[in-house]
Amino acid sequence: MSATEQSQASATQVNTDAPAPVAESSVKALIESLVNTVSTQAQQMRELQKTLKKLSVEIEKESKKVHRVKPKRTVNQKPVQVSPAMATFLQGQKVDAAENGGYTRRAMMKSVSAYIKQHKLQSETNKKEWHPDASLAKLFTLDKKQLYSFMNINGLLSKVVVKPTA
Repeated sequence: MSATEQSQASATQVNTDAPAPVAESSVKALIESLVNTVSTQAQQMRELQKTLKKLSVEIEKESKKVHRVKPKRTVNQKPVQVSPAMATFLQGQKVDAAENGGYTRRAMMKSVSAYIKQHKLQSETNKKEWHPDASLAKLFTLDKKQLYSFMNINGLLSKVVVKPTA
C-alpha cells in the first residue's frame, strides 16, 4: 500500500470513527427516552390500578346497600269492639268497620288525627299539640282547657275500647 492509500484508509477509519460517537449518543438518547416513557407509563398504570381498586370497593359497598334494604314491616291488628259513641264518631269519619263490627287501633288513630287536622284543633305554636273540641272532649272525657299531644291519642283510645268479657 502506498502512503496515499494508507492515509486515505486511515482517513476513512477516522471518518467512520467520528460519526460513531454521534450515532452512539443518539441511540443512548433514544434508549433513555424510551426508559423514561416506560417508567411514566408504569407509574400511570399503578395509579390506574389503585383507582380501579377503589372504584370496585365503592361499587361493592353500594351493591350491598341496595341488597340490604329491609322489607317493610306489616302488622296485622285485630279489630276491637268500641263504645257506641266511638262507633258513631268513626262512622261519621267514614271509617269502615271490620267483619265483626270492630275497628283496628290504626284506623281509629288515623281517623282521630284526621279529625283534629280537619277541624284545625292543632296549636298554632306547636303542631304536635291540640285542643279538644266539644265532640272529642265528650268522647274521651277530656278537659277542654288542657293541651294534648298526638302521642296521647293511643292512650285515649283505651278509654273507648270495650274489653271483652270472658
